[in-house]
Amino acid sequence: MFVDEASIFVEGGSGGDGCVSFLREKYRPRGGPDGAGGGKGGDVVLEATNSVSTLSAFARRRHFKAHAGARGGSRDKRGARGRDVVVMVPPGTVVRDEDGRVIADLLEAGQVFVAARGGRAGRGNAGLVNEVGPLPRFAEKGEPGEARQISLELKLVADVAIVGFPNAGKSSLIARISAARPRIADYPFTTIEPNLGVVVGEDSDIVVTDVPGLVEGAHQGKGMGIAFLRHIERASVVLFLADMSPMSGRRPVDDLVILQRELEDYKDTLAARRSLIAANKMDLNPAADELEELRAECERRGLELFEISAVTGTGVKQLVHALTHQVEQAREEGVSTGEQVVYEPPLDEDAMGVVAQEGLFIVTSGRLERMVNMTDWSNDDAVSHLAMKLKDAGVEEAVSAAGAQAGDEIEIAGRRFEYIPDSGLAGTPDEPAVAGDGDGQEDG
Repeated sequence: MFVDEASIFVEGGSGGDGCVSFLREKYRPRGGPDGAGGGKGGDVVLEATNSVSTLSAFARRRHFKAHAGARGGSRDKRGARGRDVVVMVPPGTVVRDEDGRVIADLLEAGQVFVAARGGRAGRGNAGLVNEVGPLPRFAEKGEPGEARQISLELKLVADVAIVGFPNAGKSSLIARISAARPRIADYPFTTIEPNLGVVVGEDSDIVVTDVPGLVEGAHQGKGMGIAFLRHIERASVVLFLADMSPMSGRRPVDDLVILQRELEDYKDTLAARRSLIAANKMDLNPAADELEELRAECERRGLELFEISAVTGTGVKQLVHALTHQVEQAREEGVSTGEQVVYEPPLDEDAMGVVAQEGLFIVTSGRLERMVNMTDWSNDDAVSHLAMKLKDAGVEEAVSAAGAQAGDEIEIAGRRFEYIPDSGLAGTPDEPAVAGDGDGQEDG
């Protein structure tokens, strides 16, 4: 089954906790702290590969979580880094965030994108000496990994898109010019999924695809075309296929006008693509006036017309030569058919914001939230050190300026504290929605 859309949840591994340890060896009574930091959490990485052709695998698995970093040990033995989880996707996969913004476009095999980063490793007490003092009796917790819902959308990577009404002969043409063997029958909607074929040339190869089920109004959801129109977007050349059969009951010139309008209504950038038109089924002796009407319309629109028969092969060689020439020109010009990736500027982690509610003041800051998440709440020394760092960071001044009064609650990264002016944040913080890992025990 051809699946070209999926939604998955990705979660980076948590960083490993730091270790609390003091060196105890004979003849070294004052060895000092030797607890090492943990390992960084693993990432969830998307990688484009030619070994995958659809997104069907995500119908069976939708949650991907990388491995957590290992806890640090005594004697300065750093914890191991968590293993990454690599998720294979087909080339042409577009990645969007929860707001629908494009965050990656994996056009070619081998391209990778880190979809969810692993958390930072917690420092051991040996790494806190310069910040805390000579004998830190606590270590940092590992930072939780990044977690988010993302959507995947496959847009086939082809040089040429063959566009035509049902039964126009798209599958027959692909079978004629490539090694692809699509299903072919003499009734409409035979093809229910796009076909890809490679046309082998003397100097270069080109990839062609067709768009099944395209009818008038497809851009509005009619027929099956809306499900497959996205696969035209990658093509640098569009080939319109007109059905010249006298038995079709259609006017080829009308079909050309409708097809061009459908593509423009779906995405206006398609109007600027290189285009050719092939009058197919010429072996069935179409009416001369219909061919002349089509020729006149092509001249008016600046399109080159080729008279072919996909069944007998008449005119196909000349058509393939013209398509190859158009594709090579597009390649030389560096025509890009990829999605525009919106790169968000990195957030200023030192920037602090305060959202005031009734009796509650929510402080937002990447740096402060990470401090809270990496604090060992079972250790009083660690909590006291956090309170000092929050005060030095200006949290008291910020919430006071926002109108906080004694006894109000301050929330940072899901933890709530009682606000006592000139005394820092006090009271036992509420448990967050997700508690950190680790036993907080001291090694020795």
